[in-house]
Amino acid sequence: MDGNISRKTAFSFILSFIKPYFGGFIPGIILYSSQNFVFPLITAYLLNGVTAKIMLVDAAGLISTGIITFLLMVGVGITTGIGVYLYCQAYTKADRNLKKQLFRVFLRKGHESQISSHSGEGIAALNTDATVASNLYSNSLARLLFCIIPIVFASLVVFLVDYRMGFLSLLIGLLSLYIQKKFAKPLGEIGRERLENNSESVKRMSDIFSGGQIIRAFSLQNKMLISFDKNNKELLKLSYKEAVIGMLQDLFTTVQGLLSISGVFAVGGLLVSTGELTLPQLMMTTPMCASLSIGMSSLGGAWASMQAPLEAGKRLYKLMGGRNKIEPITETATADWNGDCTLTLRDFGFSYQNADTPTLSDINLTINKNEMVAFVGESGSGKSTLLRAAAGLFEREDLGIYLGNIQLRDTELLSWRKHFAYVDQSCNLFDMSIGDNIALGKENADRDEITAAAKEAYADGFITALEDGYNSPAGEKGLSLSGGQKQRIAISRALVRKAPILIFDEATSALDMESERQVMETIQHLRKTHTILIATHNLKSIANADKIVVLDGGRAAEVGTHDELVSRDGIYKRLLGAE
Repeated sequence: MDGNISRKTAFSFILSFIKPYFGGFIPGIILYSSQNFVFPLITAYLLNGVTAKIMLVDAAGLISTGIITFLLMVGVGITTGIGVYLYCQAYTKADRNLKKQLFRVFLRKGHESQISSHSGEGIAALNTDATVASNLYSNSLARLLFCIIPIVFASLVVFLVDYRMGFLSLLIGLLSLYIQKKFAKPLGEIGRERLENNSESVKRMSDIFSGGQIIRAFSLQNKMLISFDKNNKELLKLSYKEAVIGMLQDLFTTVQGLLSISGVFAVGGLLVSTGELTLPQLMMTTPMCASLSIGMSSLGGAWASMQAPLEAGKRLYKLMGGRNKIEPITETATADWNGDCTLTLRDFGFSYQNADTPTLSDINLTINKNEMVAFVGESGSGKSTLLRAAAGLFEREDLGIYLGNIQLRDTELLSWRKHFAYVDQSCNLFDMSIGDNIALGKENADRDEITAAAKEAYADGFITALEDGYNSPAGEKGLSLSGGQKQRIAISRALVRKAPILIFDEATSALDMESERQVMETIQHLRKTHTILIATHNLKSIANADKIVVLDGGRAAEVGTHDELVSRDGIYKRLLGAE
């Protein structure tokens, strides 16, 4: 996605989230903002009527004018209340939808280029960018209409009374609008820098939470503090600049309002003295002229208030790929699957977006049911990428992957993923009990299934030895457990799924030799009833695999059994000798 996103594109993108709720938003914001014209109009009516009645010494007329004014004010209050309700209902729904769709982007991300590889930036986008962007329809558009409606109606009234008063008010307003617009550009820059600095601050916090042990081990506390403090200082500078500009805007608006009223009174007084305007007309026109010129001045402020939301909109547009509706991954069954678990790669290739060269290309491979196929190669050869693609973890339509008679691109992702159980080297656990972490592998898994899976993964022994057994908390990211324990729980989670194809992506990398031996024994047992795909650097552990695929330069350089590959005296034999 091009980084040079225009303001017009960002504006349309943000507005698309409120569009489904226009039925309440448009009437609501009109009723809400109409008070800015109706109140000056009522004031004009009151001043005109009171002045005329005083001049005529009409006490009954004064009382009548006051009652009518009161009733009008009550009516405006009710109308405004209805407008506020409709307006708030609409923009809060839009805000919820924006954050919901953004969250779906994180849930469905296919690879690193779709969103930032740093979790902190995703958190900043959800908590800050989305909130700032939604200010466009929750605040800035209302401010804009608060200006436009008084300008339109006040202009009609003032010009009908006296065109000279109207032109004077317009002249003052246009001058104010020009000056106010000058504040917009620096506010836009401040908004952009604020979002970037906030994102960096959240990144630092995320680094601290995820890498606390490394920070302490290498005594990086001061370095992290200096980095965090630097961002805070930048944010402080931006807040100071924003406050100064805001004060200047407020000062200018106040001065402009005084000049507007003074100018109108001066010119109006001259016209009254020459008999070209009556005193009641002057009293009625004054608030309308002020409403007109202040509305023109406030237009610049309303435009300035849009700058930060537009900058946030650019960031979200890039993050969400320009889409305002991210379809959820639904539980749709694959009705036409024939039950064949043969996994086939036909001219399979994969490239990360913006990469200079493909990660994998021209791979043709057939993996039969209950075969154990190992993928080996040097770091960066594409082993993990291939396994993730096979499991349906990348949302791509151009992958030549088939399971029996169905192709990945023609199948719902959840339906495809049900046939696979995936264990990687990160073995991520969630902040819940150990039993609940294992149960995540299968919806509504009961305790017997959880225990059976843990026994298969040689995890039951240490779990039952814990004080609360399967109810023991795993802690955030499994921090309360050792690396080997986390890995075996992750394997248990895969086994409880009862999927026909099991994928082990360096799944034994964190285990000690004895635990690794036990897990490999489990894998050897599982190959009788499952298709096993395994990526590993420990070549000796997969010597009896049905197939060994050697990846080199993004291609399947060698395919065969252990004995066949050793006899070829090629890459596999070289890797084996390097152990």
